[in-house]
Amino acid sequence: MKNFKVREPRVGLDFELAFTAAHRRAVKECAHPAELELACMRAQYPAILMPIEDGDLIAGRVQFGKVGWGIQDQTVGSGFYYDEAALVKLLEEAEGSAKFREDVLDLLTYWKANSSYNGALRDAPDSLRRVLPHERWAEGPLAASPIIRMAGAFIDFDKLVQLGLPGLRAEVEARLANVTDDSLADAESHPACDQADGTFHRCCVEAIALVGECCLHYRDQATRLAEATADSARRAELLALASALEAITRRAPASLLEAIQLCWIYGMLCPLMEFGRMDVYLGDLYVADVDSGRLTQAQALRLVQSYFRMIDALDGETDGRVVVGGYGRRNQAAADRFCLVAIEACRTVKEVLPQFTLRFNRDTPAQVWDAAMRCIGEGRSYPLLYNDDRLVDDVATAFGVDRTLAEQYMPLGCGEIELDHHSFGSPNGFVNTLKALELAIRGGRDPMALEAITIQTKPLVECASFAEFIGEYRRHLTRLIEALARYERYLYDYFGARHPYLLISTLYDGCLDRGCGILAGGCAYLHGSVELYGNVNVANALAAIKQLVFDDGRVCAAELVQALDDNFVGHERLRKLLLDAPKYGNDLAAVDELMCDFHDWISAVIADQAAPAGLDGYLGVTINNSLNTDLGRWIGATPDGRKAGTPLANANNPASGTDRRGVTAMLNSIRKPRHDNNDGMVQNMRFTRETWLAGGQTLLRDYFDRDGAQAMVTVVGRDELRNAMLRPQDYQDLMVRIGGFSARFVTLRKDIQQEILDRVSY
Repeated sequence: MKNFKVREPRVGLDFELAFTAAHRRAVKECAHPAELELACMRAQYPAILMPIEDGDLIAGRVQFGKVGWGIQDQTVGSGFYYDEAALVKLLEEAEGSAKFREDVLDLLTYWKANSSYNGALRDAPDSLRRVLPHERWAEGPLAASPIIRMAGAFIDFDKLVQLGLPGLRAEVEARLANVTDDSLADAESHPACDQADGTFHRCCVEAIALVGECCLHYRDQATRLAEATADSARRAELLALASALEAITRRAPASLLEAIQLCWIYGMLCPLMEFGRMDVYLGDLYVADVDSGRLTQAQALRLVQSYFRMIDALDGETDGRVVVGGYGRRNQAAADRFCLVAIEACRTVKEVLPQFTLRFNRDTPAQVWDAAMRCIGEGRSYPLLYNDDRLVDDVATAFGVDRTLAEQYMPLGCGEIELDHHSFGSPNGFVNTLKALELAIRGGRDPMALEAITIQTKPLVECASFAEFIGEYRRHLTRLIEALARYERYLYDYFGARHPYLLISTLYDGCLDRGCGILAGGCAYLHGSVELYGNVNVANALAAIKQLVFDDGRVCAAELVQALDDNFVGHERLRKLLLDAPKYGNDLAAVDELMCDFHDWISAVIADQAAPAGLDGYLGVTINNSLNTDLGRWIGATPDGRKAGTPLANANNPASGTDRRGVTAMLNSIRKPRHDNNDGMVQNMRFTRETWLAGGQTLLRDYFDRDGAQAMVTVVGRDELRNAMLRPQDYQDLMVRIGGFSARFVTLRKDIQQEILDRVSY
């Protein structure tokens, strides 16, 4: 992540110094945050736009600076950011003069005071800090933590293609002309909005103009490259690109190339990491070009492949979503035809991104489904599969919206759900539910830190019943969740007051009408989400406590706690009892019901925080990435038989090695938790190639026919994984699904590789 794949990376600090100088001037000269943002956008673009490379059919490679402006971590940071670690490394290790080190120190000191991230930390209310002491979750034991970012915007790409830059600019100018005193009433209901003087709208117009300027920047570059090349085929490609870049400054796109180029360059200037329902916004022009003979199928495929490679060049492994298929498409026939070329691009562009996602339903053409199965079977780990016949109604219930809007649901990042260009719900906090259980067992005391790090409650040894202990455990979780919801609202207010995100807001429902940015009252549906880690381990641990301590009385609570404190050293018999207790993933009612009850309870507690926090919605998301490994390091031994420091179960999947009754039982278990009370829940499945060919596809289809909601499938042999750990040079193209994202197996840390190897293959 954050490497930005460019052939000749920019070196030195010229951009960083120029951007910092521009920011210094702008904070003195600009009275409105939109003016400040626009000034800094002009300092950043086209300065960080990188040259067109050989083979590129569209322009817009980017290398974000060590300081700059962005919206989420994959663009280095939210708001005005700086990469402190990179700057410190330059200071300590890079060759340079005394002036060079003086410049680095100036950057460090200036942005330490002026970065949005640090400002959000400084201004966080003490009432929240008492519950959530810090956000450095990787540095010590935490049961919950805020995550300071603004992740997951899905702009209206279809509107962008339909209107083009001139049409979009005309729409904003029309809104500006209509700004009157009547708008003040709406502004009063959203205090951060400022329609009265039209500054927001005027800056949106100027930001759109900047997109056009960057198109012309690349037009000139493509023209120069065409004149310099002796390769006639490449010259034709570059001239076509130059023509497209010129055209999209004057009118709406009229070809597939023009549409792709406009969407990409606009997205980079936002800057975005999610790329929407691509079959909708590109389908019509793809069909028109192919049916008219302006493009062959092979030429169209090359354009989509180039688009996908540009997305991969962002190197933002947990984002980069491209979605095709499903209900709610205005142009289903054309979109389905585009699905096939998009799946083929996914199959043949063997990179980590985009996170290619297929929404499907009972009307999905067989050839689309078959193409997807071929892509998965060849080891791509894509497409990610979402069952609209289950999920559309569930999203409508979870978000409290009608079915028409729910049909526009979009998975982002690691699996969170948004409503396309209508909602924003950055996952700005997490709860480690297993860590909270560890604390509850000891009444709030952490066995690693040897101190109380949350509220004090009655410990397990003092609880007279399982129900009483569950009640004490829930007190810990409720307190953490309440604080995280208020922190979410605080972060929206902090960033919304400072960052209108002009280009994103221009293409988000509500913002132009209200005359303010997406986080400042403009977004039609501003909700929040909290990431949940450890739920499966919690269900397994509670099942063991219930059976062995309270139901059967085979283990006393004090003995259990002592075994946990000792990491089971000298308590091997007890650990075997815990390991043999019912485990989620085996279609066993005793533990599956605990899992579902816990899921429903925590989902309800999270949802209940929306109104008190001032959010349109607040939902939990059960997704996992490598955090299941990282967070496990700060948890001691637990009652599911897990040893200290080892990984947590991944998302809604059985803990590694605990699903012992076969794939059908596993699929039955993961179908049971509800999907209508949360913001997303992902399932990872791993099939051997032999199983996949012999019947894995049939099993998968049966799972979906029985209302399975979602699946992320990796087809890979266990021996391949083991051999890749030994000979990584021979397995550079081996892709695996981690949790909510895919990665090249050989690039992962060894502990994460081991966790993946330990998962059950079917």
